[in-house]
Amino acid sequence: MIGLLLCGASSTMALSGDASNIDDYDWQEQRLLQPSASQLRQENRGQVFIYDGLEYGKVQQVMNEQFDRIQNMMFTRIQHLPPTGSGPAEVEDDGCE
Repeated sequence: MIGLLLCGASSTMALSGDASNIDDYDWQEQRLLQPSASQLRQENRGQVFIYDGLEYGKVQQVMNEQFDRIQNMMFTRIQHLPPTGSGPAEVEDDGCE
């Protein structure tokens, strides 16, 4: 239920643009792994940020290293890379459109 509410709410959340633009993911990873003091204050006030199209391994890293912040994160369209590195990534169906 909360996930569905978060999918539809956009006033205090941000989404990245086109999945083909790698720069979109660079700033998301920066915010995810090295948030600014201002971004941490926003999280402390309850803001939830939607991270879009990140690689599964990066999401797992955050779950392990940034556990105290995950209540302020939502991940959509998580990319599961093929084990051999060949072929396209499989995108997790999270139900958000």
